Amino acid sequence: MNYSSDSYAAMLLCLALSPNREEYARPLSTSEYRDVCQRAKESSARHIGGLMNVDISGLMQLLSMSEEEAYRIFILLSRSVQLSYAMEGFLARGIRIITEFDAEYPRRLTKRAGCDAPPVFYLYGDAQALNAPAIGILGMSGVKTSPEVRASISAIAAFAEKAGYRILAGGELGVSRVMEGYVLEGKCPLTCAMAGGLSDYIERKEAGKLFSEGRLTAISSEHPDALFTVPHAIARNRLLISLAEAVFIFNTDGKRGESDALRHHRCDWIYAWNGDKGNHSLINKGAIGFGQITRKSLEDMTDLWRQSRSEQLSMFDA
Repeated sequence: MNYSSDSYAAMLLCLALSPNREEYARPLSTSEYRDVCQRAKESSARHIGGLMNVDISGLMQLLSMSEEEAYRIFILLSRSVQLSYAMEGFLARGIRIITEFDAEYPRRLTKRAGCDAPPVFYLYGDAQALNAPAIGILGMSGVKTSPEVRASISAIAAFAEKAGYRILAGGELGVSRVMEGYVLEGKCPLTCAMAGGLSDYIERKEAGKLFSEGRLTAISSEHPDALFTVPHAIARNRLLISLAEAVFIFNTDGKRGESDALRHHRCDWIYAWNGDKGNHSLINKGAIGFGQITRKSLEDMTDLWRQSRSEQLSMFDA
């Protein structure tokens, strides 16, 4: 894959080259990166790719920043050799890096997440799958699923397969692994958004089977070898919700970014299961409560999704 200077600069500025972020300089957060991009755009550099090979004093002048800030940018942009080695290792495992400057970057993510969209992420599988209509499901890792929840997840999987939707899930134990089991039994494709542990996930036998059948794409905004953390889960949920046509939240502790998704309209159709106490605050904030999912209820929901999508297209045409 041929990267532009902007793509390469985005990787150097934002990527952690080690899973524990053991770096000479801390990679930029998304908000810090957006600030640097804006400063570069307003300078004679014109774009972040124009910052490559500029010394510290030049960065201070171009970006109107302190010597300490410029030193950090300079160190990050000087990691080309380390980045090249890291990319070779990722490619050996089938993992690619996608930046917002690449044609494969999903424009739905840019539209939905705006300035919060990750500048770069890791991809295993087909990037085109990220543009396909998808139904997302979310739940906390390790929470035991009830028979009612399992029945609803099974109904979503069966409906998605028949109606031509992908499933978007989080990959961890809990509702995501239950959904993966139903996907394995059928023919529905799966996109897995990870909050850490991408490398371990794609090594699983189940993932290998789905990938060999062309039914799996996995993504992560964290280093492939990074461990699961709550901040990673928040970033993952923002990614998943922004890519989904609709999202079903089965359980939450209210600390995984779902409220932020509602507040910023990351997705037009966010549903929260009535049977989980943690979901009640989400319903009070605008999530749509749901009980037992059936094929008929899903058909009614998708009619609304299609109608909303058609209205949005009509607005753009006008």
